[in-house]
Amino acid sequence: MVIRPLALVAPAAVSGNGGPISYNVTFGYTGAFSATARGLVPATTVNDTVADDPADSFSPGGPGTKSYTVSVPAGTTYARFSLFNEFTDGHDDLDLYVYNSAGTLVGSSGGSTSAEEVNLLNPAADTYTVWVHGFATDGPDANFTLFEWVLGSASAGNMTVSAPASATLLATGSINLTFSGLAPATKYLGSVAYSGVSGLPSPTIVRVDTP
Repeated sequence: MVIRPLALVAPAAVSGNGGPISYNVTFGYTGAFSATARGLVPATTVNDTVADDPADSFSPGGPGTKSYTVSVPAGTTYARFSLFNEFTDGHDDLDLYVYNSAGTLVGSSGGSTSAEEVNLLNPAADTYTVWVHGFATDGPDANFTLFEWVLGSASAGNMTVSAPASATLLATGSINLTFSGLAPATKYLGSVAYSGVSGLPSPTIVRVDTP
């Protein structure tokens, strides 16, 4: 059996507050290499209220649910739907479910708080339905903000990527990200895509929450 090294070892995700971000990658080949920006895109937000589900059992359209349709166009590389504890009005336990237009569940997040996240890598072009479930609200209902990002493959011009122009087997390279023109108090999403040889990993997801 021949064991081949990974073409590139890179973090799945990095995050920051708008200041520079640097991270290392390790090369499993020698040859050309490039890293390019996708995004950043700001979140689309929905503010709403969901009632408590006394049965604590989710079904689409059932008690304690709210739904939202999201159009995901062709060429989308990543879609994310999120809730945050700090964007509810109490000690609530809200959950997320995402269905495609055929009614198939494509992602869910059901932790014990309202910190929930559903990610879709290279999703099919479709109209998706995002359900918020009031599994256990602090009182009869809960106010919340739903965050949505739909990321294509283009740069938005607000993230600059600096990376080595070539790869050397087993060497470590530094990827440096700088940002400009970001609005305050905004949650952004983007990614760094890699090219050079076949077998490179999925892009590194970049989340920036500006103060």
